[in-house]
Amino acid sequence: MTLEWTPLVWNHCPICSRKLVEGDDGQSIRPHCPDCNKFYYYNPVPAACCFLTNEQGELLMVQRSVEPRKGLWTLPGGFVESGETTEQGALRELEEETGLIGEGTHLLGVSSLPGQISGGVIVIAYTVDSWQGEMEAKTDAMDLGFFAPESRPEVAFEVHENLLKIYDESRNA
Repeated sequence: MTLEWTPLVWNHCPICSRKLVEGDDGQSIRPHCPDCNKFYYYNPVPAACCFLTNEQGELLMVQRSVEPRKGLWTLPGGFVESGETTEQGALRELEEETGLIGEGTHLLGVSSLPGQISGGVIVIAYTVDSWQGEMEAKTDAMDLGFFAPESRPEVAFEVHENLLKIYDESRNA
């Protein structure tokens, strides 16, 4: 049996440093340490994003200044850091990318996408009740804008497209 879905991410056991081998955990072939009898999993990474609107009900979006998908638009968001909740991660990313400080989050929905390189991503989306501050394109952003549904630009990631559908359906319900 061989790994078919991803290359070995781990080459050596982080506990004992022994070279890992392919092992069968009863469900799949995974990196395995024969000394520690520990399997290593290739899991998706958590990310979070914000849905924030202005007085006209237009949605804030960020134009990416970095790869992947540089120049395309996303929702303000990014990867959740160790030690923070997904809500904290969403609000941190909002501030890092836009300079805006959001307050009050409500779970909107979740979208995921398997990946061949990173193990995939699970994006948790939140609506933001209120915000303050001066809007400025900052980290990872080349531009910012508020968009009505009919004028939204091309979105960089399928998971954000899925979340936009959830958002639009929730507003039309």
